[in-house]
Amino acid sequence: MSGSKMKRALTLGGAGVALAGASLLAASPALAATTVVAWTHADVHAGPARGERVVSYVNANYSYAGLCWLEGDLVNDKGISNRNWVRLQLNSGGIGYVSAVYLKGNDKGNVPNHC
Repeated sequence: MSGSKMKRALTLGGAGVALAGASLLAASPALAATTVVAWTHADVHAGPARGERVVSYVNANYSYAGLCWLEGDLVNDKGISNRNWVRLQLNSGGIGYVSAVYLKGNDKGNVPNHC
């Protein structure tokens, strides 16, 4: 094979590998939601901060779909302090964030996936 044909084959092969890798990433299943349970009534915010707009709320002993957790504003309430917030799938569509302080379980509301 001549030098230019070899170079073209490598370039096309590299593009094929990149496309195959992108296809695998696109085909990866989304992280599964985890059922979380609130232990008290609390606001659900548009972002992981108390200053964000309130978009919904959680109620004691009700279940919600927790998608993942991330760090945000520190929340101190009822003797518990935590920076972890859980991204929830809202029943009305969209997402919201609730402090893990208000969820049963560990310091991440038992949600294993980091956002």
